[in-house]
Amino acid sequence: MLRPAARGVAVLSLAMAFVALVPAAAAAQGHLAGTIRDASGHPVKGATITAENQNFPAATSASDAKGRYSFVGLRGSTWALTVQAPGFLTQKRQVTTRAIGTNAAIDFDLQPLTETTPAGPMATIDAKTLQQQLAKAADLDSAGKIDEAIAAYRDILEHAPALTTVHLQLGALFERRRDTASAVSEYQALLKADPANPKARAALDRLARQ
Repeated sequence: MLRPAARGVAVLSLAMAFVALVPAAAAAQGHLAGTIRDASGHPVKGATITAENQNFPAATSASDAKGRYSFVGLRGSTWALTVQAPGFLTQKRQVTTRAIGTNAAIDFDLQPLTETTPAGPMATIDAKTLQQQLAKAADLDSAGKIDEAIAAYRDILEHAPALTTVHLQLGALFERRRDTASAVSEYQALLKADPANPKARAALDRLARQ
C-alpha cells in the first residue's frame, strides 16, 4: 500500500499526464480552411463545400460573408472537395490532408455561369443558417433520433437541392431504420446528380448483396 506522500505523487503524475493529453487530442483534429472568391477577387458568401472520401463520412461546410470556410476533424487522407454556389460553375479539387494540425489553405476562385451554361438547382443559401441546420441534423443523428434527423436533412435538401451529398446521410439513416427501399432511393438520387460517386455506388452494391 502506498504511503500518503507516495499516493499524492501518483495522483499528481496522473493529473499531469491527463493535462498533457488534452492539447495532444485537440491537435489531432486536422484543420482545413480556405477562402472562396469570384473572378474579381470578391468573397463568395453561401457557397457549399463538400469533402468526400471513400473510407470516411462526408463533411460539409459553407462560406461566410468573407468567403471563408473550414473543416475540423478531417482524417489524414486524400479528399475530393466540391464547391457549389448560386451563379457560379461547380469546382472540384482533390487535396491530401494531415490528421494533425493545420493544413495549407485551399482557396477557390469561382467562374461565373454564362448564358450558355445551365444553372444548377442551388438555392440562395445563408451560410450561417445552413451550418446550423447541418449541425442540428448531425446532432439528431448522433442522439439516435432517426426520424427527426431524416426530417432535418429533408428540410436542408428542400432549401439547398444542389447539396446532393446529403443523400448519403439520408441513405445511412434509412438503412439504420431497416428501410432498404428508401435507402436505395437516396443513393440512386445521389448517383443521378453525381454518377461517379464512389460511396453511393459502394452502398448500392452492398445492399444488393444482402
